[in-house]
Amino acid sequence: MKHAESHPAWLLPSGFEDVLPARAEALEHCRRGLLDLYAQWGYRQAIPPLVEHLESLLTGSAADLDLQTWKLLDQDSGRLVGLRSDMTPQMARIDAQTSATHELRRLAYAGTVLRARPDLLGGSRAPFQMGGELFGVAGPEGDLEVLSLMVESLIHCAVSDLLLDIGHVGISRALADAADLDDVPRAELLRRVERKAWQDVRVWLREHDCGSELSADFDALAHLQGDFGVLTLARQRLGHYPAVGTALDDLQFVWEALRARYPHLTIQCDLSEIHGHRYHTGLLFSLFGPQRGDALASGGRYDDVGAVFGRRRAATGFSLDLKPLLRKFPETERAARVWAPAGTDAVLWQSMQDLRRAGYAVIQDIARREPPDLSILREQGFYAILTAQQDGWQIQRLES
Repeated sequence: MKHAESHPAWLLPSGFEDVLPARAEALEHCRRGLLDLYAQWGYRQAIPPLVEHLESLLTGSAADLDLQTWKLLDQDSGRLVGLRSDMTPQMARIDAQTSATHELRRLAYAGTVLRARPDLLGGSRAPFQMGGELFGVAGPEGDLEVLSLMVESLIHCAVSDLLLDIGHVGISRALADAADLDDVPRAELLRRVERKAWQDVRVWLREHDCGSELSADFDALAHLQGDFGVLTLARQRLGHYPAVGTALDDLQFVWEALRARYPHLTIQCDLSEIHGHRYHTGLLFSLFGPQRGDALASGGRYDDVGAVFGRRRAATGFSLDLKPLLRKFPETERAARVWAPAGTDAVLWQSMQDLRRAGYAVIQDIARREPPDLSILREQGFYAILTAQQDGWQIQRLES
């Protein structure tokens, strides 16, 4: 009988990793710095639970997260619970449950989320997610603030040569609404637009007798990508839709303000981009680093999420995974290390405590009984040693 192949007990599941001390120190330093940055903008940290009832995590427009959510049986209640795969729905629930009706609310968050499936490149299934959410501001002023904070976040993490890609789901939705379809076929059409399967879109429109004018409008939408001038072209081609005009006004307002605030920020748009359109309701944005590749931060407007919690609130926000950003983050400054000998002498203990309170890292060599090799201590990064003097324990600096 052939035994199943055994795996080492220490082997981690695919997509999970240990964060070792040097990287953990950098992550914590960057996390703290970003939370301080968010606090300076008025975004107060909230800490939601890792586990919630499944219907709370996946209700309404957050249902897109279903395939990414780990599902477990709560032994206490017998109900299905989920491990959060994104904190934004949790922030919407917290806001809906605790805010006043017309209150402007700024929330920040930081913590690990768990993904049931890795991305196509086999990335992490346990991102360290940080972000900010703004509730109660319906106009583009809210999107501008969130976008600016997203840019500031990557600047803080020492990422240069940033490229911002923005879009607006309202443009594609306006064209789909013009087809006068029921919910199911409308959703089918938008799924084809989301995949940018333009030949399929043409065939689908023809099969559903949507007319040549609407088909021409979708053809125009397929080519509306590029720099600021695309907004003018979009007004010429699709400006007869009032909702498109409103969306373009929002995009122009945000674009012009960001150009003034961040002259070195490259901005482009793809007006047919509607990823997550079942979740988002307005502006979409993604921020890329110098290598481009996957977005380093992304977000958008999602006014409908809070409705399932009893309060539909204007909402916009962004999130990022902190782990990939650590590659660019400068090395964390560590406290000067002081070596101390083994022993339980009360005066030695008090000297070590005084040094720690003064900001030194004091490492007592509790296993060593003989005098230290100073050259080895220098190689290990020690700044000084504690030595016994007539008037007590004193620091002796190690010469380089």
